[in-house]
Amino acid sequence: MEARHAIRDELPGVVAVLCRAFFADRIYRWMVPDDGQRRRSALSFYSRFVDACWPHGEVHVAGVGIGAALWVPPGVSLVSHDDAEAFGRSLLETAGDAASSARMAAVFAALDEQHPAEPCWYLAFMAVDPAAQGQGIGSALLAAVLERADRDGFPAYLEASCPENQRLYERHGFVTVGELNVSDCPALYPMWRPPVG
Repeated sequence: MEARHAIRDELPGVVAVLCRAFFADRIYRWMVPDDGQRRRSALSFYSRFVDACWPHGEVHVAGVGIGAALWVPPGVSLVSHDDAEAFGRSLLETAGDAASSARMAAVFAALDEQHPAEPCWYLAFMAVDPAAQGQGIGSALLAAVLERADRDGFPAYLEASCPENQRLYERHGFVTVGELNVSDCPALYPMWRPPVG
């Protein structure tokens, strides 16, 4: 299984696999606890996030609708400084109600505070269809960019949303550099990978 850059026609499939993979995610479930509301939220949230990532040319897929990764290249912001506030508001609006929006805002604030200032490859989201997990798809999605990061001498950064994902990233050279805690939300694990070679 090899990863490759997505083409525009594949973006609905990228959104769909993100929705399936993160529907039961413990962080998303804490932010938006109602299942129906979370399903609606996810479709809007990931559609907006994929649209923001697309201009940077680093939306990757593996297989047909079974794996996707959203990377932000070194020295690049997901959205421009002028658009950042409106983009953040639009993401919070996807949560569906004031309480869920507030929880989402608290998580975003913690992520922003921890985000490294040093230029790095940032893995915003990686998703593998639950029915296809354990087949090396996540490893392929990581390898596609980490090989470039090593070649160009850039580190990589991400936040693991559960210990299982944390172990996958550790196998690819990431080291846990902290623990993010927001109220009674499950912990997030910031992870850093220096360039190899």
